[in-house]
Amino acid sequence: MSFCGPRLRRAVRVLVCSSVLACIALVSSDSGSLSAQAPAAAPVERAILDQADRQKGEATFWVIVREKANLAAAYGIQQRSVRGQFVYDQLTTVAAKSQAGLQALLRARGASFKPFWIANAIRVTGDRALIDELARRPEVERIVRDRVFTLEPPVPGVDEAQISGVEWGIDRIRAPLVWSTFSDRGESIVVASVDTGVKFDHPALVNQYRGNLGAGNFDHNYSWFDPSNVCGTPSLAPCDNNGHGTHTMGTMAGDDGNGNQIGVAPHVKWIAAKGCEQGSCSNAALLAAGQWILAPTDLNGQNARPDLRPHIVNNSWGSSNASDTFYQATVQAWIASGIFPAFSNGNAGPACGTVGAPAGYAESYGAGAFDINNLIAAFSSRGPAPTSVGASIKPDLAAPGVNIRSAWNDGGYYTISGTSMASPHLAGAVALMWSAAPSLIGNIAGTRALLGQTAIDTSDLTCGGTAANNNVWGEGRLDAFAAVGAAPRGPTGTLTGIVTDSSSSPIQGATIAVSGPTSRTTPTGSAGDYIVLLPVGSYNVAASAFGYLTQSANAVVINDGQTIALPFTLAAAPAHAISGHVTDSFLHPVAGATVTGLGAPATTDGNGFYSFAKIPEGTYAIKAEAGRCRNPDTKALTVDADKTVDFLLTARSDSFGYFCREETASYVEANLVVALTGDDAAAPINLPFPFLFYGQTYNSAQLATNGFLNFIASSTSFSNSAIPNPAVPNAAIYPYWDDLFADGSSSVRTDVFGSAPSRQFVIEWRNVAYFNDLTKRVDFEVILHENGQILIQYRNIGNDAQERGNSATVGIEDQTGSIALQYAVNEAALSDTVAIRYLLAPQAILQGTVTDTNDGLPIAGASVKALQGDTVAAQTTTDANGFYRMPLLLGTYDLQALKTNYVTALASVSLSTPDGTVTRNLALKAGRLTVNPSTLEFIMTAGQARTANLALANTGTEGLTWSVSESPTAVSWLSEGSGGGALAAGSNATVLVGVNSTGLAAGVYDTTLLFSSDSGRQPSVTVSVRLVVSGYSKAIDAGGGAYTDGSGISWLADRVYAAGQY
Repeated sequence: MSFCGPRLRRAVRVLVCSSVLACIALVSSDSGSLSAQAPAAAPVERAILDQADRQKGEATFWVIVREKANLAAAYGIQQRSVRGQFVYDQLTTVAAKSQAGLQALLRARGASFKPFWIANAIRVTGDRALIDELARRPEVERIVRDRVFTLEPPVPGVDEAQISGVEWGIDRIRAPLVWSTFSDRGESIVVASVDTGVKFDHPALVNQYRGNLGAGNFDHNYSWFDPSNVCGTPSLAPCDNNGHGTHTMGTMAGDDGNGNQIGVAPHVKWIAAKGCEQGSCSNAALLAAGQWILAPTDLNGQNARPDLRPHIVNNSWGSSNASDTFYQATVQAWIASGIFPAFSNGNAGPACGTVGAPAGYAESYGAGAFDINNLIAAFSSRGPAPTSVGASIKPDLAAPGVNIRSAWNDGGYYTISGTSMASPHLAGAVALMWSAAPSLIGNIAGTRALLGQTAIDTSDLTCGGTAANNNVWGEGRLDAFAAVGAAPRGPTGTLTGIVTDSSSSPIQGATIAVSGPTSRTTPTGSAGDYIVLLPVGSYNVAASAFGYLTQSANAVVINDGQTIALPFTLAAAPAHAISGHVTDSFLHPVAGATVTGLGAPATTDGNGFYSFAKIPEGTYAIKAEAGRCRNPDTKALTVDADKTVDFLLTARSDSFGYFCREETASYVEANLVVALTGDDAAAPINLPFPFLFYGQTYNSAQLATNGFLNFIASSTSFSNSAIPNPAVPNAAIYPYWDDLFADGSSSVRTDVFGSAPSRQFVIEWRNVAYFNDLTKRVDFEVILHENGQILIQYRNIGNDAQERGNSATVGIEDQTGSIALQYAVNEAALSDTVAIRYLLAPQAILQGTVTDTNDGLPIAGASVKALQGDTVAAQTTTDANGFYRMPLLLGTYDLQALKTNYVTALASVSLSTPDGTVTRNLALKAGRLTVNPSTLEFIMTAGQARTANLALANTGTEGLTWSVSESPTAVSWLSEGSGGGALAAGSNATVLVGVNSTGLAAGVYDTTLLFSSDSGRQPSVTVSVRLVVSGYSKAIDAGGGAYTDGSGISWLADRVYAAGQY
């Protein structure tokens, strides 16, 4: 799915299928403690004020209320109907109480508004005065903009062959084995979708629709919700004006009984909420849909029935900014009521950190997509999720999502691709699990654990993680058969207990491992307690915790309906000392490195030394790390005696060779103000020296208000992403790519310090604000060094997650968007005390002059390349003096100098001295065409013809080819030999030029012969040709006799002089 822009921004398109359905900007779901005193004024998104000023003084916006319902008690309620009612009552009661004053004010002001209880928010239309008044209310948390997002058509796929009569994705997750082995097709489970609607009478879906009463009768109350009345006013029956919602529901539940087995769980019942209107998805529709899922209503939107809520809800939509908590309160409410939330992970791959929201929330269960060959889809978004929403590994698992055939809104079938198609496979699998094991219903944590434990591990550490759980595949490929097989089917009992130490103090975080008819692992809570639901049978149970000896209990019998208490008391394990040194790639000590995995972390001293006095016996994974510019080093360690463990932290680098280094910041102010202000603006600048970046030399750059510069075309993208990313901008340096605003208090500045060849060019963004919060401001800068190094520094970074970069991208990226060295993305990782230096491995300067062998003069604009094998390590272009200069990593290179019409010059050069300079001049051979004479003139009367020869010579060092033509257009009276040919170096040729005045009136005729060649410096030579046609002419040879000369002119004899004559 392609996700929408971050941080409550402008309208952004949302793709269907391979794209998202919607991206809304709503509420923060922070349920933590609130300050007793509200701020003086809640933040207001600036776009709302702009809209109010433009559009007749009014804007539509959302008022987010501070108070949140406490839903913790819901998890202890066993009866499903009671649990749902409790959550509904808590949410509606808190919303009614905390919104009462606001609603009274809005009614008094005559404002149009609509309250929502699931996220405690009110949608309001009002003027600037009302906005200001609401912002001052103590119960208001913030005010954000309303949005509508357009839909794009789905991306067609290619039909794949069915396997044993079912679609390939259904077969791949082994759903047919569930059907045949457990007689389970999702019976007694209700699934729902928040999508574009469903064609309820589709042959593959009509029988599974909960509103189908049989015999052709339907009751759509509590089974269909259309908050925007797209399907009618009132909307009395389901429709789908897009197709996407029908497709996703088909993958969950579809089966027409006649060969179209498209659904994972074809015996479930389904209901649907239309969260996306015609061609768009609004905030209001999506939030209203979220409410209805928790408490379905009749067709009038009245008489809510939480007891009729679905068991599972599929959401094949999302936002590109995983840090945006716009839907988190809704997801949390669903989970509190026992609804399993399935989400598509996003279609923004293959870059790391591209998971979107809500899939990126720790609470959500997100699905990535793979194809029929068990290969991850390139578009499938990768994790990890940002730290602001839990830094979870994402996706949670992967499911079929490429070339998925399912139902369509025309009554037929359609094949499309996207993680939108993967998520309903997941939702259908959960339906099979809960149908087979009713004791799992509403147990979201237990269901997640089973899905993860039974997924087929698929290793891909591109974006971090482990072979068993990584940010490409999550826990692995979905296996519905294994998940149902591991579920507690049939009679069950409960195992519970408390884990304590020898002093009877509870041990939090101890691991309880259960093995037997099924396997489970679970951690203990803050009171050392645990509880596990198990099928009846005999089990072995082990309790383990850091610093303690493992204790086991074997042959623990679980009986139907019984609770077995099994406490553990763990004894402290013997301990030993562990110490060592941490060094870098050059074996220099790394001070301040952190060593973890052995309890409380240790930090290295100035000599890179660390120590743990007492580490309990056991097996550990111990890791050393230092900042974001070194790769961590992890070692397996068995502690059975005092041991020394040393670590080597290599530099993080990209495939081109750039690496980064963290150092103490020393901020440098720039003085020259660039004419660059406003929102989403850009301005070009000239660089004071050629700058080599990813092998390309640049003389200019484009600065953007949104915190980056790039060396290609202007870009003003406000929606940051993980890098590398082929989408613009590319060839870029990102000191703080975020949605920023340069107002009258801000400036973008430049300055140059030092002298050649060690100049530094400072580009500073000073006092810039965030687009959606002008109260926060930061300073940051990029310093380009003439030797190719890049320094990024920050100032005035407070202890605030946003200022520290939790919505920004920091790093560098090549011109194709395929190579990058990312320092951070959407993580609070920045500080005004730490600078980030990007540099290449030890390097030297290669320079020289490129000349023409024919005249010894410099050649401007020649391309100079340094290659290693077939790889271009760097390339640049000579200046007006033929001079080139480029930094290169130490090593041996094949050097090429080339320009059109010249023979490429080749040389080999070795660079062995760090920071040294090697000069290598190159001379290019080429032909050089000369033509003599440079002018021809013919004088004749009409009807005559003449010829003349032009002498061609190649005075160059290489052969050439030439051609001749008349310029600017051909003329009828001129001809020129064969029209072209080849000349070896030092050879000559003759071109016969003919003129013919036949049919020409008296006058002067001019044209030009253009000789074009592949000569180096002067590929074009011109000869001027003039023809003079006289009305009458006589040629008299004074003192001579009559004759005809070589040009064809007839000369008359001179008359003999007679006395008295002239």
